[in-house]
Amino acid sequence: MLRHDPNPEQAILLANTSVREVEMEVVFGTPSKNCAGAGICLISSRFPDKYKIPCPHAPAIIHFLPGGELVFRFRKTRITTPALRAYFKSSDFLVDEAFDLPKRLIQRWQLPKTQVPAGCYLLEEYSQEWRLYFPL
Repeated sequence: MLRHDPNPEQAILLANTSVREVEMEVVFGTPSKNCAGAGICLISSRFPDKYKIPCPHAPAIIHFLPGGELVFRFRKTRITTPALRAYFKSSDFLVDEAFDLPKRLIQRWQLPKTQVPAGCYLLEEYSQEWRLYFPL
């Protein structure tokens, strides 16, 4: 279901809450399968624009909301066609295997968990981005 969001940069912000965010690179796949499979293989610092790796990846703005939820925002213009077909084809985002959260985010935001467990997570499509939700 495509939702029209006239101002996606502001829509995620809630009144009177402090939203913490960072832009990072998300590598798709399963950690134990060399990035094959479904889910997120790893999250790292942003790759330089010309940097090439064989695994599907995309930049994401990661928010940590006060209620204890991580939100990954993927801009549609930054998703490759193969990644789009493989990972953004339904409202469910499958994670085959738990993946580690970056240590610096765990420390900076005092996250209650160090990993996101395997499971099926909500993926919403908006006019200019996808939002992926991981409750912690």
